Amino acid sequence: MTGAVYLCGGDDTPVPRGTDCPDPLHDHPLPAGYGDAHEEAGRRLRARWRQQRCRRCGRYGWLPVPS
Repeated sequence: MTGAVYLCGGDDTPVPRGTDCPDPLHDHPLPAGYGDAHEEAGRRLRARWRQQRCRRCGRYGWLPVPS
């Protein structure tokens, strides 16, 4: 019996913006894959990025650390 091997992740290409809201809060989407999105979210949190609710549309987005 031969089995197939499936690897999760490996596609760290960000997905397009999930909203038409013009707020720059939505300019940093996570990768499409669950594992890759989890790793990227962890990296952002360690770098002190914040998740914030958009005042225009009510959806959450990532806010980078101010330079």
